[in-house]
Amino acid sequence: MLAAAEEFSNGFLSDLAPLIALFGEQVTKQFMSQTLYWSDHIIFSMAPLGIITAVVSAIRVAGPNWMKAVIGRARESRGLAEVELMSSTSHDVCELWNGRQIVRVLGSAPVRQLLFFPDKRDDEDFGLYTLEEAAQQGLLDTEDGRSVDFTSAVPHVNMCAPNISLNFSDPVDKWHLRAAAVFAVLLQLGVLAFQAVTRYYVPAGLMKSGTLVGSSAFILAATGTATLGFGMMLCSYVVEQSTEEFVWQSPSDAEFFLVWVQKGQVVNDQVFKSFLIAADGKRRLLMTSHPCDTNVLSRLDWTIVVGTISAIVGFTLQFVGLRGLHWSAMVLHIVATFVMTIIRTTVRCNLASKPFAYPLP
Repeated sequence: MLAAAEEFSNGFLSDLAPLIALFGEQVTKQFMSQTLYWSDHIIFSMAPLGIITAVVSAIRVAGPNWMKAVIGRARESRGLAEVELMSSTSHDVCELWNGRQIVRVLGSAPVRQLLFFPDKRDDEDFGLYTLEEAAQQGLLDTEDGRSVDFTSAVPHVNMCAPNISLNFSDPVDKWHLRAAAVFAVLLQLGVLAFQAVTRYYVPAGLMKSGTLVGSSAFILAATGTATLGFGMMLCSYVVEQSTEEFVWQSPSDAEFFLVWVQKGQVVNDQVFKSFLIAADGKRRLLMTSHPCDTNVLSRLDWTIVVGTISAIVGFTLQFVGLRGLHWSAMVLHIVATFVMTIIRTTVRCNLASKPFAYPLP
C-alpha cells in the first residue's frame, strides 16, 4: 500500500512539475510587453512560465508567414499582436484612460502629449511644448545621441500615439532588474545543483521508488533546462527587438512636467471620456516606443526559428529528465517556478500604478 502511494505521488509530481511551465498566458504576455533590457530577458528565461505563450508571441510579432500559418495566425494584423505583446504605440494602437486604468486599444488616439518646463514659463509658449517642439528648441535630446528627423526618417515618433504607460510613473531602477537577474540565475543553478545531489549523492531517502536515480535523468534535465532557457531568452529578445525605443532627456538636466490631454471619443467601439492625465511629479526622462519596420523584422527570422526549436526541444528533454529524478527535485522545480513568477511580478510593479486623471467637460 505504501509502495503504491509513493509510486502515485512520484508519478503525479513527475508529470505536474514540467507541465506547470506551459501555463501562465496572461502573466507571460504582461511581462514580455514591457521587456526593454537584457536583464529582462534573463529574468524571463530562468525557471520560465508560459513556454507555449512565449513561442507563439515571438512568432506573432516577427515570425515569417509560414510560421504564423502553423500557429493559425497567417491573417492576423500586426496591430492585434502589437496591442497584446509590445510596448509600442503606432497608427493602429493607442493608450487611453478609461476612467480606472490605462488600456491599450486598436485605433487612432485622440490624445495630445504636452511637456511643461517651469524654467520656460515666461516664454511666449508659456513653457508648454510638444516632443517635437522641445527637441527642435534643444530642450530635449536622445540619451544615446541618436538624431531624429521628425519629418522623414522617423515620422512615427511625432505622428503616432504617445506612450502613456511607459512614462506616467517612475520606471523600475536598472539595479533592481540586474539584482533580480542575478537572483534568477543563482536560483536556477541552485535547482540544478540539488538535482545533481539527488543523482550523485544518494542516501536512502533520495531514492526513487526504492531504486537509484539513473544518471541519464539528471543529464537530460540539465540539458533540457539550459536549452529551454536559451530558447525562452531568444523569444523574449525577438519581442523586444520588434520595437524601437528612444529615451529623451534634457541636455541641461532640466526637469519638466508631463501631461496628456485626452479627447472624449469612441475608439474601437469603446467610449472614452475627456481627461487631463498627468505623470507623477517632475520628470527627467521621456521614453517613446514604436514598431520597427519590416526590414528589421525580416532579420529576426532565423532567431525565431532557433528560439522556437530550442524551447520545444528543451522542454521535452527537461520533461523526460525530471520524470526520472527524485520527487524532492521536482518539488524544488515547482517552488522555483512560483518564486520566479513572483519576481517577474515585482519588477513590473509599476503596471499597478495609476496616473493622476482629471475629468474634463
